[in-house]
Amino acid sequence: MEITVQQVELLSDDDYIYLDVRGEIAYQHGHIPKAYEWAGDFSRIEELPKDKRLIVYCNYGEKSAPIAEQLRQEGYEAFNLSGGYREWLLHVTSQKEQMQDVSKDGWHLFSSTEELTPDEVKRYDRQIILPQVGSDGQKKLKESKVLIIGAGGLGAPAALYLAGAGVGTIGIVDADDVSVSNLQRQIIHTTKREGTNKAESAKKSMLELNEHIKVNTYPEYLYADNAEELFKEYDFIIDAVDNFETKFLINDTCVLLKKPFCHAGILQFQGQVMTYVPENDQPCYRCIFEEIPESGSVPNCSQAGIIGAVAGIIGCIQALEAIKYLLGIGELLTGKMLVMDGLTMNTRVVKFPSKNKNCRVCGEHADIMSVKENRMEYVGAACAIK
Repeated sequence: MEITVQQVELLSDDDYIYLDVRGEIAYQHGHIPKAYEWAGDFSRIEELPKDKRLIVYCNYGEKSAPIAEQLRQEGYEAFNLSGGYREWLLHVTSQKEQMQDVSKDGWHLFSSTEELTPDEVKRYDRQIILPQVGSDGQKKLKESKVLIIGAGGLGAPAALYLAGAGVGTIGIVDADDVSVSNLQRQIIHTTKREGTNKAESAKKSMLELNEHIKVNTYPEYLYADNAEELFKEYDFIIDAVDNFETKFLINDTCVLLKKPFCHAGILQFQGQVMTYVPENDQPCYRCIFEEIPESGSVPNCSQAGIIGAVAGIIGCIQALEAIKYLLGIGELLTGKMLVMDGLTMNTRVVKFPSKNKNCRVCGEHADIMSVKENRMEYVGAACAIK
């Protein structure tokens, strides 16, 4: 037997309990208020009250149906919640949306910046049902801000997947214009946008994908004089650039501002990714690579080439690192670097034991205290990916 959310609301609160059968992890990441966590373990059946109706639910109402049936066979008055937890979320968010304009003593009962709309619940459904995300996690993403430096081969997939995931505010820094030679890998742009600024082009694609987010565009190069101002309002920074001067500038700015960021580099069929989180006391990008290579000593993508799919894979990993950090889940690539060879599909993780005590920005005797004061370190810095 099934029961709808609307039918449950007609019952007296003392007449029933919700029974969440999705498992402990899913329950901890979001559940119906006052629901009892019971993962279908019939060895614990004596814990269930026989004097109340049991409203059994899973994510969609499919796995909970046979559990409700078995409970009825055991003598309980059990009902399967039609549509499951997802249907309950849709119903509750719909009610809250209707009440956003209703005020009491001059105060709104619900804040639209903290709640998910019914459309957002539908849009992010496949994320919300993940135990590690849930509705609370989706709200965290909605309230988060990520800045992407470069709307090229790495920034394009990172921006699209962060937009799709529902990160509420995404900034794009890029002064270059779209050219036909970009389109082989920079999938956020289109042929019709040739000559358009990349940050503005990226914004159009991101809002076409998800109108619920906000995209800030900065059609300028990243320099020592504007880096701190751009970074300070964002929660996470993505290094999606193709020159060493800007990579060191991003690192040094993030270390000094105590901002987490994800570095990535790509060339031909190879890619690498690492994440820096200041609270973890892990090595930064400068700890590992120490100094900016001499100009021309290391080829870039425009000189040595790049296969577009590698840029896509590595950029997606950067987006995933950002999402994990914002949600506080999983294991980040801190203190280590993921290295991938696309030709052989060999992937390895290189671990770095500790910070470099001689690092010029985070070491024991650091001499870089301000990127503005050390602006000559980053001469020629620009955030485009060629």
